[in-house]
Amino acid sequence: MDAVNRLIPSGRACFCGQMRMANRAVTAIYNRHLRAAGLQATQMNVLWAVAEAGSESIKKIAKVIVMDETTLLRNLRVLQRRGLVSLTVGEDRRQRVATLTAAGRDQFAAALPHWHLAQEEIGLAMGDAGLDTMFAKLRKLVRAIR
Repeated sequence: MDAVNRLIPSGRACFCGQMRMANRAVTAIYNRHLRAAGLQATQMNVLWAVAEAGSESIKKIAKVIVMDETTLLRNLRVLQRRGLVSLTVGEDRRQRVATLTAAGRDQFAAALPHWHLAQEEIGLAMGDAGLDTMFAKLRKLVRAIR
């Protein structure tokens, strides 16, 4: 058994495992802060993407935020039921277009101060220089897999 264990690398050497653990920790921080605004981190991320996109197809939004279209649509449907997002048929009848509603813009604006608090907490934990370096490296990684 010891011989086999020596052949198995430490789970801490797995980039995927480390990123997933970090993701859970970061998501918990954002969820804690955004709860006061009635949102979860994933919902804020989707609202942000829709706000930046204006009126754009789900396919294009999914590509920008590197999310599976089906997963994005499932998240958008939750936001649609809450009256925060409108989903309409695009020029191509197979295409769906997402836009923020007035309530969605208000909810997004109300959530921003809470998002800033979460950002600040992460920044304090990592240090501002560490956060800037991490952002640059993560953007590089995302560009490489697109």
